[in-house]
Amino acid sequence: MKAPAMRIQQKLETRTAQIGHCVIYEDELQSLWPLDEANRKAKIEQFAKEYGFELSFYKQGRFAIFKEEASRKSQ
Repeated sequence: MKAPAMRIQQKLETRTAQIGHCVIYEDELQSLWPLDEANRKAKIEQFAKEYGFELSFYKQGRFAIFKEEASRKSQ
């Protein structure tokens, strides 16, 4: 689980810094959270929060859009 999480974290940091948000598509999301996992959206939200991001949009089976956490922007 560590390698996929690190890849997603790196994309979040790089893309969010460049364009203000980051899209992670379902193929990568499934490497950490299978589609049928209970409380999947909440787990993705928690992952984002742990790395200083927030889940701004989620479409199961498609993608998740993350942006920099509001409190982190003001620092």
